[in-house]
Amino acid sequence: MMTDQEVTQEQYEQLIDDVSYLGDEAEALQYVIDRVPYSEDPPEGRSIYSTLKLIDHAQINYYRPIIEQIFSENRLIDLSHFEDYKDTFELDADDEKDVQKALRKIVKHRAALLNVLKKIPLIDWERGVKSKSGRVISLYDFVQGMVREERAHLKEIADLILIYQNEKLAQKEINAKAKNRQSN
Repeated sequence: MMTDQEVTQEQYEQLIDDVSYLGDEAEALQYVIDRVPYSEDPPEGRSIYSTLKLIDHAQINYYRPIIEQIFSENRLIDLSHFEDYKDTFELDADDEKDVQKALRKIVKHRAALLNVLKKIPLIDWERGVKSKSGRVISLYDFVQGMVREERAHLKEIADLILIYQNEKLAQKEINAKAKNRQSN
């Protein structure tokens, strides 16, 4: 089933850029992530590591299979038949918390998802999918939703990194002042 929404080449290219952002962001995180307590759970929410694993879980077990199904089947896919990725996500207790490995997996899985998306003809981005609220949205809107969710998760990670870096800075200042007082 097609929606009335028309997807232009420009919108499609912007979407592909937006989708590749996660891979770029994961690569960039590889250089700063080891300097923060990434496996520490904040008072509210998930640890950085947990959030990264959730993002990867979402792309492999929720978004990619649904996108492939929308593209390959000639019927209206109903999202209420799929369990939300947040409900199916579990962090394995035996997980070794290798954050670099988690980031590499995100990059690899995102490249695979991009390959799937790039094979979808422009006209098929207008295919309909029934949202959990019962509204028919386009495949394009569905993938836009994925990008929004990922950006929200990446913002949580960025906020935590900032908090940890500021805490470290504040601790350095306290130590410097204490050292100053001792030498006077």
